[in-house]
Amino acid sequence: MQHIKAFSRLSVVLLLVFQAFCTQDHIETIEAKNERGQLERWQRRKDNKVKEGLFQRFSPEGVLLEEAHYLADSLDGDRKHFSATGILESIEHYQNNKIHGRFQAFYPEGTVKIEQDFVQGALTGFSIRYYPNGKIQEKVLLKDNVENGTFTEYHENGNLKTEGTYTPNEDGDGVEDGELKEYDESGQLIRIADCKNGKCLTRWNK
Repeated sequence: MQHIKAFSRLSVVLLLVFQAFCTQDHIETIEAKNERGQLERWQRRKDNKVKEGLFQRFSPEGVLLEEAHYLADSLDGDRKHFSATGILESIEHYQNNKIHGRFQAFYPEGTVKIEQDFVQGALTGFSIRYYPNGKIQEKVLLKDNVENGTFTEYHENGNLKTEGTYTPNEDGDGVEDGELKEYDESGQLIRIADCKNGKCLTRWNK
């Protein structure tokens, strides 16, 4: 019985290896330089020449600047951008050639600078910007690429700086609307304003 189980496991492994070999047999790697003299290297299917697999772009000095994955000639999966010195700058996630899911941008030191969520190419949900020390600098709610909902800003020490609400105007842009509050670095309220269509009038200040 143990011999049969071992044989079955071996058969599965061999089948997976065979499938991987067959898949790779249909893929070729192409290299070419773009108009900026950067080397681009990508995988494509031999039968129809569409991109399928890893894509990379290098600087003239050989530094990796971009890495992405393609499926049926469309971006699919993680896409990374790097600085001229090879430091990771951002990570995007694609689905069927549209940015979809979490986007992150980074400071040169590696800490997160921006976090955003996309749904089929549109910014939806909270967009969060961070200070280099890791504390939140700004948090804004968006819907379909437009600021639409609450927003908060913070001082670098972590204390609240501003809070209010964005509402789309006639042109479709998010503008300040309703009550706006501002605080000093110690967290004390220093101003209250009433906003309408992006124009704010002070109602109270310290």
